[in-house]
Amino acid sequence: MIAELGLRWILTLLFAAAGSFCLYRCARRPGFSGRAADALHAAMCVGMVTMAWPATMTFARMPQVVLFAAAAGWFAVTTALGFGHGRLPGAHHALMMAGMAWMAFVMPSAMAGMTRSATAMGGEHAGMDMGDAGMTMTGHAPAHVVVVAAVLAVVFLAAGIAWLARAIDHARTVARPGRREIGLATEGVMSLGMAVMAVAMI
Repeated sequence: MIAELGLRWILTLLFAAAGSFCLYRCARRPGFSGRAADALHAAMCVGMVTMAWPATMTFARMPQVVLFAAAAGWFAVTTALGFGHGRLPGAHHALMMAGMAWMAFVMPSAMAGMTRSATAMGGEHAGMDMGDAGMTMTGHAPAHVVVVAAVLAVVFLAAGIAWLARAIDHARTVARPGRREIGLATEGVMSLGMAVMAVAMI
């Protein structure tokens, strides 16, 4: 899904770090609701890593749609009932999960214009597997995909900046940043990563 190899690795490392932190926090939380939220965020990070790489971007596509649609419903319900860390964070989590479900669902049509092209380096040829060959965009995603992806990109970009700003503000008030500050930064990283993935679908 991500054409640039360097950007793929950057996103992979960021989502791997975010997912690892979510699993760490999940193991240390006392309540079921918080643990479920962290487990779902860790699963989202895994899904984002698979989407970043051409060889695995359609792996278990429909199970991902079902999982993340259910996760969006979970966050929507728990937020409405007053669980979690507030209305806006809960709504953001629900939107991220819904965005994941949507991305997995529309992946085939969004990637219809992406074709394989071999790089001009020695020993490589046009018959290479997509996971190893370079990719170029030769078409455009359907209009409805572009519109939704653009809206999601703007929303996730704004949310990511807001989360990072909160993380910085909190870090300034403590002697040493702890789990709370790292958690806020992790939320920002995940949101910004979602924005990048949404842009890649345009």
